[in-house]
Amino acid sequence: MGERIMKTINEEAHAMSRALAKEKGIFPNWKLSIYAKKRVKMRNAALTTVAPTGSISMMFDCSSGIEPNFALSYIKQDKDGNQYHYFNKYFEEALKESGLSKAKRERIKQQVIEQGTAQHIKELPEELKRVFVVALDISAEDHIKMQAAFQRHVDNSISKTINFPNSATKEDVRRGFIAAWKLKCKSCTVYRDGSRVVQILNVGDGKNLVNPLELGNDAKKSNDTKKSEERQDTHLELPIDKNKLQPRKRPDVMDGKTYRVKTGYGNLYITINNDENGAPFEVFATIGKSGGFFQEQSEGICRMISLALRAGVKVEEVIDNLKGIRGPMPVMTQKGTILSLPDAIGRILEEHVLTTNGKSPTLPQGEELAPVTDAPEASPQNLQESLQKKKRAFADYGMMPGCPDCGAQLQISEGCISCRNCGFSRCT
Repeated sequence: MGERIMKTINEEAHAMSRALAKEKGIFPNWKLSIYAKKRVKMRNAALTTVAPTGSISMMFDCSSGIEPNFALSYIKQDKDGNQYHYFNKYFEEALKESGLSKAKRERIKQQVIEQGTAQHIKELPEELKRVFVVALDISAEDHIKMQAAFQRHVDNSISKTINFPNSATKEDVRRGFIAAWKLKCKSCTVYRDGSRVVQILNVGDGKNLVNPLELGNDAKKSNDTKKSEERQDTHLELPIDKNKLQPRKRPDVMDGKTYRVKTGYGNLYITINNDENGAPFEVFATIGKSGGFFQEQSEGICRMISLALRAGVKVEEVIDNLKGIRGPMPVMTQKGTILSLPDAIGRILEEHVLTTNGKSPTLPQGEELAPVTDAPEASPQNLQESLQKKKRAFADYGMMPGCPDCGAQLQISEGCISCRNCGFSRCT
């Protein structure tokens, strides 16, 4: 049944794409595609997929994709520790129509809340057990067979997770992956219930769930430390000499240069403007997508640099405090080793000062940090055009490189950011 449904959807989508190709033309690189060999003109390179729909399915009260619900009753916990309780309303309606007494119905509901499934409940009619099967009741082989049936008529990959019960073994997982390979599925994800301290979907009443916010550094502090911090006065008044620390006002027009340097997260564009004496007055930096993790970090650093320079702090002091800061993704380039974003900004600032003063930069052998005289302005539009011509950098996803759970480096695979060390994923 599932295969016939997906086949119909896929065939209709392809038929419409062929019609659009006659009206508007074929897609770019059609000659290099599989459709050229078949002499089939298509408007779209790919049309069908089964995308992740976890939160959306809860909103519309339906199953999430090509499998039954995760459980008849479960709790979804978000990153802030908020809990959302779910109980299948169709199962509840079927219970009312089953003819069971109210007391029995309440006992059954309580057992479903505790276990998530109804297969173990002796008082429940077999007909309801047969209809209300959940993901945890299905074997790995059956999960994979359903995915393979849909995959035969899906252009792209399928978002599908084999939800193993907590009792699953390594052999169960191995058989799942082998079955996916034999049935030619494009991808396969497995998850054993309870394998992580904090997970999104949980069975039970939620009383014993760990709040994600309690897993940070604050949870590791002793009670004495917390009490000591609570006693501290949070309204500290520091002596300020306004004549020394007031930043200079910015002129309406300033001269400067824009530099480009490769980092472990993508190309970093740094603009340094000089004051009337030729000294650095302010610094700007652009990397990755607007509002992303790396852009916010570089913007914060540059604002503090600019504030320090305008307040009279020596540029040499700023450079010394930035250079040498090491990050999780240093990169070897023709310009030397760039340790981090602060290190790149500090070295560019040093090069700018030396060049402005007519001195030769004291850089390691083979290293060259030059202003981008022939590069386009570091605007989001130009950056986007550049990204279309080459592989996307980590910064272009806007996410931080470190895993929020264990701190290990995150990986990008098939458009999903995940951690191979602890299993964290942005897509689950």
